Amino acid sequence: MVAFLSSLSCMRRYGFSLKLNFQAIWSLFTLGTGLWAAAECTWAAYYFILKIAVPYPSLADIFYVGGYLPIIAGLLGYLDTFHVALTRRRLAYSFVAISVAVALALLFVLPVELGKNPPPLTFLTDMIYPALDLLLLSLAVLSLGIFVGGTIAKWWMIFGVGATLYVIGDEFFLYQVAHGTYYNGSVDDLIFLLGYLTFALAFYAHRKEF
Repeated sequence: MVAFLSSLSCMRRYGFSLKLNFQAIWSLFTLGTGLWAAAECTWAAYYFILKIAVPYPSLADIFYVGGYLPIIAGLLGYLDTFHVALTRRRLAYSFVAISVAVALALLFVLPVELGKNPPPLTFLTDMIYPALDLLLLSLAVLSLGIFVGGTIAKWWMIFGVGATLYVIGDEFFLYQVAHGTYYNGSVDDLIFLLGYLTFALAFYAHRKEF
């Protein structure tokens, strides 16, 4: 919720629009973090109100997956606007970082998730999350490659940390679910919380840089 409110503050500064560039980008960021907030509320409703084990996949997963899409679209908007600043050297560094993330997912996460022969719907969900995680992280790394050393580098660096924490939390969650070791309130939930707080800090830093 805190990431959504922080993003909403930025959106109100630019104004809401899906046509004008930065207004559209921050409207997308706000929509994405809002969907993630809805996912967390849905998760809490299962656990604290209905008092049942949260199914996987569930309604919360629809909101989680839905939240990635506008955030990824917003990042693509930034890249489309400033891609000319991405030098070959920075592109090479970004490619190395992205390749490491892909290798870790292929070597350590996906084999565990798929080793249990999950039902078709669970299998599909297991495939969607790593794909979106890697896409989110890749776009965050590429964006950081553009802005590092510039006047708005700080918020991009913090955003990159937030994206990394969120992806780690997500992949660790999938790993635990595959092993049947996840429980509410685990270390994984702390990683997610830190990710949301870091996103909120990034959006706050963006307001200060402009």
